[in-house]
Amino acid sequence: MTIFKKIVTDIYIVSWALFKVLIPTLIVVKIAEMAGAVYWLNVAMAPIVTMIGLPADMAIVLTTTMLTNPYAGLMLLSAMPSAASLSVAQTTIIASFMLFAHSLPVEAAITRNAGLRVGVTLVVRVGAAILFCALLNLFFNQFNVLGETARLHLPQFDMTPSLLQWGIDQVKGLVFIQVVIVVLIIGLELLRWIGVERLIQKMMHPILVLVGIGSRASTIVIVGLTLGLGFGGGLMIKDVRQGMIPAQAAVGSLVLINLYHSVFEDTAVLMLLGPSLFYILVVRGIFSLILTYVIIRLLAQLSEPNYDRFVVNTKAFGAN
Repeated sequence: MTIFKKIVTDIYIVSWALFKVLIPTLIVVKIAEMAGAVYWLNVAMAPIVTMIGLPADMAIVLTTTMLTNPYAGLMLLSAMPSAASLSVAQTTIIASFMLFAHSLPVEAAITRNAGLRVGVTLVVRVGAAILFCALLNLFFNQFNVLGETARLHLPQFDMTPSLLQWGIDQVKGLVFIQVVIVVLIIGLELLRWIGVERLIQKMMHPILVLVGIGSRASTIVIVGLTLGLGFGGGLMIKDVRQGMIPAQAAVGSLVLINLYHSVFEDTAVLMLLGPSLFYILVVRGIFSLILTYVIIRLLAQLSEPNYDRFVVNTKAFGAN
């Protein structure tokens, strides 16, 4: 197979695996939003929002972010009366929660097709968001850290786009994703050709082994961490179906990518809230590595039948 043919084939495999999950999920989430499902999630979120030290009206911001994406959450937050009085500690907590728990329907569906069950993904991501933000709130209150008023840099958004405008926005987003996939596949092939992939694997090997993932999925982990779960997950779907990554390595990689991904784009976007970059990037990264290690060790205690039943989506492996 020539390099050109391999690139075209990989682009097709990744794009098809990603879009056949993305498009139906986006439609289902929009229907659920129009049907009022967000209201009940807000009710469930209210006690959690209070526990992590945020105003009650932030529940809808976090709920919307979980169902859609950080951009939608920022749209809502920009119109909240309490936004002007948020402290840096509070915006750091909001940004951290958004970074852990956003786009859950889409990204959980992608993760499932890459080998990890939806229930595990949701528990890991929402649980990590609540735990990390609760710990941050305790720390900030205990040591009176970041109490100054945050400087938000949020423009005013259209809170209620028409259905036509929503559709146009989704198409634009999908076109952008396709462009990124093409650039990504070509870039990865170039990295393989010049030997950078091997160098990256060697550099990541000690960390991945320490966490419990192994080096076989190092390139995918790096893609997920830097560009996002959609792209890393898309590559993972392709590789697990081709039998290139075993189940346990895939699960460990997906847990880490779910907890800590798209560190450039997502972090840059949420800096509009005026949070502490140190806590949302460095501290959250260390927390994610430690939590990934703990989760992998806990899952390893399961028997093989229970592991396959409750953790792994076995249909993702070796599928045609």
